Amino acid sequence: MSDTEVPNTTVQTEHEPLEPIIYDSSQHSIRKNDIDDDARKVVYRLQRAGFKAYIVGGGVRDILLGKKPKDFDISTDATPKQIKALFRNCRIIGRRFKLAHIFFGHGKTLEVSTFRDFVTPLETPDEESHAPAPVANDNLYGTEETDAVRRDLTINGLFLDVSTMEIIDYVRGMEDLKQGIIRIIGEPDARFREDPVRMLRVVRHSARNGFHIEPQCWESILANCELITQSSQVRVFDEFRKDLTSGCFLTILSLLGETGLLEFLLPELLENNGRLLSAESDFSLCLEKIDDLVVEGHEISPTVVLAIIGLFTAGDSIWLRDLADSSGDPADLGERLNSAFTRLMVPRKERERISMLLNLWSRVRSIPPQNLKAGSFKRSALLHELISLVEITGFTREDAQRLHLLKSLLDSEHAVHEHHDHPQKPGHLRRRR
Repeated sequence: MSDTEVPNTTVQTEHEPLEPIIYDSSQHSIRKNDIDDDARKVVYRLQRAGFKAYIVGGGVRDILLGKKPKDFDISTDATPKQIKALFRNCRIIGRRFKLAHIFFGHGKTLEVSTFRDFVTPLETPDEESHAPAPVANDNLYGTEETDAVRRDLTINGLFLDVSTMEIIDYVRGMEDLKQGIIRIIGEPDARFREDPVRMLRVVRHSARNGFHIEPQCWESILANCELITQSSQVRVFDEFRKDLTSGCFLTILSLLGETGLLEFLLPELLENNGRLLSAESDFSLCLEKIDDLVVEGHEISPTVVLAIIGLFTAGDSIWLRDLADSSGDPADLGERLNSAFTRLMVPRKERERISMLLNLWSRVRSIPPQNLKAGSFKRSALLHELISLVEITGFTREDAQRLHLLKSLLDSEHAVHEHHDHPQKPGHLRRRR
């Protein structure tokens, strides 16, 4: 964490109600054409029906940061049943807290949530064990204010009214955005005990945006990092998976190491004084390549990133050439992979994909480029992932030749598909008169 001075304050919560700061359209950079058309239509229909409705969370944050949002979430005082009554293309999901998903063409889904209320735990958490307090009932509806202060970070607690283009700020998130501060909403220790996964989100947003973590929040993570083991490990993996192809994964790993969280996620990376994460390690160079490719707009499968983590942590070298030389026997490679991911609960099917991908990679690396018959990999369901892995781990001229051969196979496959999708019509073959 930087030594830059950051205000050490805590955002008030339900015990100290906040008056919102309203920012009109002249006081922020968001314009209507920045908002997804379907998201605006959903908000307008809810408002015409007499409900409050706003664009919330990451969509507002990202536009203010000059980024293109991945999602446009909507929050409203309409209940899930009332939302469903307004939209035929709607389905209610969720058990702990019900949400409405509204479906559009091309696999597009907009999530609409009802304002949440404060929730009182069933009992006080054990201060010795730091176990999270169980929640009595999370399916309680509230107001826009209670919904705002229930969110995790101040920069994620902004509401945008697309009809007036006003930003409603109950949590002083606009000021933290301007100052580049990551601040938890509420008292950090209590919020992390409620949901330890919030610590991962603090690290993610700090790394992605180059923001400073507010001092009280930083100290709380250092003190509570072991709480992450109390969370559902399936949920922890799902959250961590988002970071693999974020475009700043190497920075996230470094920050996870500084906060102590990495010890409970990927302790293998901390062995031998963390040499895998050192600047001279091929592991770090591979992760830099991945981050660069993602930033350039390339799609990288999380399986590829996990395969690289597995390859290096199951091996005993920071050099790719040594790992490639020792990975020839599939049975030996599979056995060594069993020692990877000792804390991170990677699902069995994902582990199988990682093992298959690394076996393919090992086969490709073991064959001289001039003898490589790319067609032997043609039917592999992991061809795209294999090409990515060869590209990321390639540092020699021979690697470039192997990559070229595999890409030519993929290009020929695309040409065949295009021919079948758009066959020439007889009229195109007519002779000129």
